[in-house]
Amino acid sequence: MRSRPQQLDSKRHALGKQISEFGEQLAVSPQELVDAAIVKGLAAIIKLVDADRICWYEVDEQSTALLHKYTASARHAPLSPKVIPSGKMPFLADRLGRRELAALETLQDLPLEGRPDRQFLQELGVKSLLLIPSSYSRRRKGVLGVSSYSVEVNWPEEISNQLAIAANVIGASLERKDAQSASQESEERFRYLFAQASIGIALETIEGRILEVNPAFCQMIGYSREELLNLSCSRLTVPDDEETEKVLFEELCHGLRASYAMEKRFFRKDGSQMWGQVSVSLLNANHDSAPLVIGMVSDITAQKMAEASLHQRDRELQQLAGRLIEAQEEERARISRELHDDIGQRVALLASEVDLAVQRGSTTRKQRFSSLLPKLQRELDAIATDIHELSHELHSASLQHAGLKVALKDLCSKYWNKHRLEIDLHASKLDSSLPPDVALCLFRVAQEALANVLKHGNTKKALVKVIQDSRKVRLTVKDFGIGFDPAIQSGGIGLISMRERLSFCGGALSVKSAPNHGTEITAEVTTKVAAEVSARVAARVTGKTTGRVAAKAAAPKKLAATANN
Repeated sequence: MRSRPQQLDSKRHALGKQISEFGEQLAVSPQELVDAAIVKGLAAIIKLVDADRICWYEVDEQSTALLHKYTASARHAPLSPKVIPSGKMPFLADRLGRRELAALETLQDLPLEGRPDRQFLQELGVKSLLLIPSSYSRRRKGVLGVSSYSVEVNWPEEISNQLAIAANVIGASLERKDAQSASQESEERFRYLFAQASIGIALETIEGRILEVNPAFCQMIGYSREELLNLSCSRLTVPDDEETEKVLFEELCHGLRASYAMEKRFFRKDGSQMWGQVSVSLLNANHDSAPLVIGMVSDITAQKMAEASLHQRDRELQQLAGRLIEAQEEERARISRELHDDIGQRVALLASEVDLAVQRGSTTRKQRFSSLLPKLQRELDAIATDIHELSHELHSASLQHAGLKVALKDLCSKYWNKHRLEIDLHASKLDSSLPPDVALCLFRVAQEALANVLKHGNTKKALVKVIQDSRKVRLTVKDFGIGFDPAIQSGGIGLISMRERLSFCGGALSVKSAPNHGTEITAEVTTKVAAEVSARVAARVTGKTTGRVAAKAAAPKKLAATANN
């Protein structure tokens, strides 16, 4: 017959072996069988312990109450409570909260402050109790409870330590189960979102092999899921865009960027192209496998077509504006010639005839018209002067023959002589190499700006400055008048006309003004763009001239044919 120490060693050995097998069984149990494995293991353990029931309770995170989850009995025993509020066992609850083991061989072992605990356990019929706390996640805690209802049991330290191992095994298994459950829920949510998303989503390898696509992407691209899984990303992308994306993708793979977004074109199954707004990032599954690439695509084909249509309309409007400006200048030149060569000459001739009539008239007639003829002569001279000035406003001869610098000097002189507007002109760095169309554009801008100064500026002082270098030419017209608020829309067309002219020459206009602080208008044209515009206009003019020459050559033939008929 074995002694008590031998019996204790034997029991400890058997219990250790059982707990070891218990841990191994839980480690290989699938998620859905963990609960059953825990109950089975607890049933085997309680048979090796001098007690009646073993239970596993979870600690409620908010109330700290114990919630019954698993139980096993060695013999018939009262049922364990489903819920044990913390107020029922305040002393023991405090010890468990500090993660301290509580071993009661008899309920008399409880101190005076444990009187509520003793009363509650007596009501349950408990004679001996062992409570072992276990923390198996940040939020979740558990308690392994072993109770005896029939006899009082002494809890040797060796047995308590082994049961603590069992509690940790259960805690670790439940933690793994929770993690697997959370991972499964997360995967299910991802799959749901993946399938239901309105944007296209594709999962690929680093090498570009497609692993998974959602229905939205299949619908965009026109391929079925099975067809796409046999294709690579490069087969779907327009080559030019593939080269652009290659640089961004290499930076992504080398950790130089967390993600990238771009617009690129895809080949649909029917051969058409689709514009897509693409966002790409890496998806690191775990450290043991290569990361995956997740790409999200939005179909922006309609947006791109609308943008292209708007750009086309902008180009057409710009071309129309340029042609209207050309036609306006041609009409100005024609009217200027008519005023100067025809009407102006006729008025000058009439003035000469009136003067001659005054000189040749009889004394009686001179007396009769002495007050009328001089007045008529002055009026004719004024009309002739106005026609001459209007002719030069419409078409500046000095601009055509002497260049922008002289034309601006004449323009400033006219404003001083006629309106007493003092203009400080700085154009010393302006040379004659400026293309004629650009010179005309800047002259018209200066002309319009000075007209606005005279009309709206309420000032008698202005500044005109022209700077030219190898890259650009800049014209600035500044006044020192009342100014205006640029945010308030004006009903005039002066600024619009200036912008259109500069846009035709590849230039830009900026306006700075504020109430009581004057106005500054700056027109800037890049020399290279100006030369290209000038060449384009010259080619168009050459074409028109050639057409007119051909028309003139054909005219005699047409008249001859008419005569013969």
